Amino acid sequence: METLKSCSLTCKALSYSAKPSLHRTLYLTPWSEGLTEPSVPGHGNEFEGLRVLGERGLLQHTRHISISPSSDPLFIYDLEPYLQQLRTLTNLRSLTTRWLDIPSFIPKMEEYFAAFLGSLQSLELESPRGDRKQIPYFVCQFLDLQDLKISNFQGYSHSVRDDGSNFEIKTSPPLNGTLDLHMMNTESPWGDLNGGQLILSDLLVFPSGLKFRTLKLSGCVGNNLQPLVDACGPTLECMELTTQFDGGLFFHRVEHL
Repeated sequence: METLKSCSLTCKALSYSAKPSLHRTLYLTPWSEGLTEPSVPGHGNEFEGLRVLGERGLLQHTRHISISPSSDPLFIYDLEPYLQQLRTLTNLRSLTTRWLDIPSFIPKMEEYFAAFLGSLQSLELESPRGDRKQIPYFVCQFLDLQDLKISNFQGYSHSVRDDGSNFEIKTSPPLNGTLDLHMMNTESPWGDLNGGQLILSDLLVFPSGLKFRTLKLSGCVGNNLQPLVDACGPTLECMELTTQFDGGLFFHRVEHL
């Protein structure tokens, strides 16, 4: 990467050729000393990278974005000042985000994510805020989604916005890559079902079915595992199952099912 940066300074031709690789991945992390002061109350400068790259016309090269808020949940109003930059992410293929308040985004997904609703292929949600209906609905708005990872699902929402929308799912994405559910040590207010079981029960009824080639399941034990394997049967190639028992972790991997 350092050599590529040096080459990009040599001439316009090499600069043009290097930009797609140099600006392929964007990490939006909390504010640190020496950087621009926060422009959004309650957050650092996590999103200033969008503004900087947008001003230089480089967001068109961004294919992967990872958002790590400082400590507060990520609400829709946190991204409002960067709406113009979001609309230029036409080549985005993967999105990783932590503490995303899904109910606040659902009513305006077309406005905020229109640039990549049809092109995003990988979505990772860490500790998402939303219930078992809102999260699958959010996932299904990305029409070309292939890989899905959800970790630390709590099964409830304390969103500042929940307008009682109808979360009926009429179409679902291909989902033909990897499903990664990490639900270790997660409790849920719904009896003996943990967060993983709640998510699985909704995935199983997606209109377009499930065609995952790889399943990575941590802490997802229960009656929904066999239906999931059966649903992915024709395409399933590998399954990794991690369970917790008496304080220990047990890992099982099966390939070429």
